[in-house]
Amino acid sequence: MKKVYLLLFSFLWVVSQVFGQQNAMSPVQSKWEKVGEYVELNYYNSDYCDYYLVSSRNKEMRVFPGKNNLVRVPFDQAAKYKNDPTFMQSSFKTYKGYFPENLNPDFIYSLPIKAGDSTCYVIDAKKPFITYLFKVKLADTIYAVRSGVVCIKQNQGLRNNELDLENIEVLLVYHADCSFAFYQNMKDIFVRPGEEIEVGQPIGLSSSKSELLMTFFFLDKNKFIGANTNGKPHTHFNPLFHTTLGNSKLEEKKMYVNEWNDEVITQEMSKREKKKYAKKKLKMAEAK
Repeated sequence: MKKVYLLLFSFLWVVSQVFGQQNAMSPVQSKWEKVGEYVELNYYNSDYCDYYLVSSRNKEMRVFPGKNNLVRVPFDQAAKYKNDPTFMQSSFKTYKGYFPENLNPDFIYSLPIKAGDSTCYVIDAKKPFITYLFKVKLADTIYAVRSGVVCIKQNQGLRNNELDLENIEVLLVYHADCSFAFYQNMKDIFVRPGEEIEVGQPIGLSSSKSELLMTFFFLDKNKFIGANTNGKPHTHFNPLFHTTLGNSKLEEKKMYVNEWNDEVITQEMSKREKKKYAKKKLKMAEAK
C-alpha cells in the first residue's frame, strides 16, 4: 500500500512540474490538486473574459473567470491518467472568448464620442481587418460603445490576430454575448481590468491628433476543425450604430452625429434595472 501511495505521490509531483512549466504570462493556468479523497485537474482563469480550451483529442471546455474543473477522479485511480495525452498540458490550446450563442445582428452600438459631437471613419489599408479609424481630436473623451467588462491587456489567446493588447493605449472590453470591442490610441484610461462599464460611460482620452482605432470581433466556431483552427480563429464584424440618422451600419467617410437614447442605453438592462433607470430619469426631469 505504501508503494502505491508513493507512486501516486510521484506521479502527481511530476504532473505538477509539467503544468508548472506553462507560460507564466498566460491568464489560464492549470493545476492537479488533491481535494479530500479525489484528485482534480483545475484551470484558473485570471482574466475577466471567457476562454475556449481545446485539446488535440477534442476535449474542450469553456473556461470562465476563476476556477474551472476539467476532471475529478478518486485518488486511487489518478495513476491511470499518467499516460493519457488528453490531460497533458502540452495538448491544450486556449483562445480568447467563447462561441457566441446569441449574437444579435440587430444589436445597436453607440458611437465612441460625446452625444451631439460628430465623426466619420476610414479603413486602414495596412490593417484591413481593423473595422474603424474614427476621426477624433487629441485629448477628446472616448465613451464606451457598449456595456461590458474590461479585460486584461494580454495577447494570450488571440491567434495570429495582430492586435497589440499589451500596448498601454489599448482597451479590450468583453460583452455579454461573447463579442469584444477593441479600442486603441487612448491615454489616461479611466477604467481598470475587471471593471464593468456601461454604454456611454467615459473610458479615457484620445492620444491621437486624428483617429481612434476600433474593431469588433468574436471567436468563430466555424473556423475550428476538430481541435485545429482554420487560419485566424476570430472574426471581425461591422455592427449597427445609433446616430441622429437612426440605426444603421456606417458608411466610410460619411459624417455622423452621436445620440444617446433609451433604446441604446436600456437594451441590455434587466426589467429591474430598466425600472430604476426610468425612476432616475423621472427624478432628473422633475428637478429641472
